[in-house]
Amino acid sequence: MPNNLITLTHNQYYSGTSGAQLDGDGVQGSYQFIKVTDLINDIMATYCQLDKMLEGTRLSDVTYHTHRAVQELSFDTFRSTRDMEIEIPPSLVMALPHDFVGYTKLVWKDDSGVEHTIMPTRLTSNPDAYLQDSNYRITFDGSTNESLLASDSDTWDAFKTASSQNVVQNNSSRFDDTDIYDDVTGKKFGGSPEHMNINGTFYIDYSRGRIHFSGNLVGKTVTLKYISDGVGTLQSHTGVFESTPNVQDDFIVHKFAQEACIKHVLYACMQGRKNVDYNMLQMLKKEKFAETRKAKIRLSNIKIEEITQVLRGKSKWIKH
Repeated sequence: MPNNLITLTHNQYYSGTSGAQLDGDGVQGSYQFIKVTDLINDIMATYCQLDKMLEGTRLSDVTYHTHRAVQELSFDTFRSTRDMEIEIPPSLVMALPHDFVGYTKLVWKDDSGVEHTIMPTRLTSNPDAYLQDSNYRITFDGSTNESLLASDSDTWDAFKTASSQNVVQNNSSRFDDTDIYDDVTGKKFGGSPEHMNINGTFYIDYSRGRIHFSGNLVGKTVTLKYISDGVGTLQSHTGVFESTPNVQDDFIVHKFAQEACIKHVLYACMQGRKNVDYNMLQMLKKEKFAETRKAKIRLSNIKIEEITQVLRGKSKWIKH
C-alpha cells in the first residue's frame, strides 16, 4: 500500500509498482483502507494531547488497544475471510494456515470451476494414540519417562482406508447447490440429511493443526475459506519471510470501520484508567457498539438489485 495514494498519477496507479497492470501488487483498490499506523497517530493527536479525553495516555497503550480492536473487529465486522487453495495429497491431510483463527467454508472445485461445499463430520476424530506392548501396557520413553504416542491414531487410519475404498463417484457436471444422493435410487428413505452429501467430509484436528479429508477427495483441488485476526502478516512487501513478523505498516482498516476502531480504542484506554468518570465510560461503551453496528451494515454491501434477483424465486413450489 503506497504511503500517499492520492498523490499518484493515474498511470502510476493502474500500472502498479512493477509497471505491469493487474499484477496483484496491492496498489489497486487500496484507497478504501487506512493504515493502522496512521490511525494510531490520529488518535494520539486528537485524544491524547493536553486537555483532551485521554490526556497522558502512552503511545504503547494506544498501539496495544488498536491492535486488539483490529483483531476483535476482524472476527465479525471486517471482510477478513481469507482463502487457501491446495491439491489434496494421498495422505488426505492439509495443514491449517499460519494465521488461521476459524473456518467459514471448505469447498472443492470441479472441472468447470464450480465450487462444491464439503461438510464436516462428527463421526470420527484423530485422538492421541498411546503405544502399548504385547501385554497392552502403555510404553514409555527410557530417557524422559514420558509415554510414547503414535503419529496417527487407528481411528484415523481406519476412516481413511474405509472412505477411500467406498468412494462415491462425483459427477463433476453438476451445478446444483444441494449435492445430495438424489441420483442413488432407493437409498434416500430414512436417510439423515446431515450425511446425504456427495461432496465428501472433513474434520479439523486443532491439537495438531491439520484438516483431515475423506477418501473421495484425494487429488481434488480444495479451497479453505477462513477467518484471520488481521494482524498475522508474515510477509514483507518483497514477498520473503521476515525475522520480525507482524509489521505494523502492513495492518490496514477499512474506512467504513475507521470510527468503530477509534471508539474501541477510546473505550479500552478509558477503561484502564483509574478514577475514571463512570458516565463517560458508559457513553463510550454505547458509542463503541453503535459504531460497530454501523460498520457491519456498511461492510455488508447489501444491494437491493441483488436481493431482488434472489427473491424472484420465492413463488416457486418447494418439494420435499
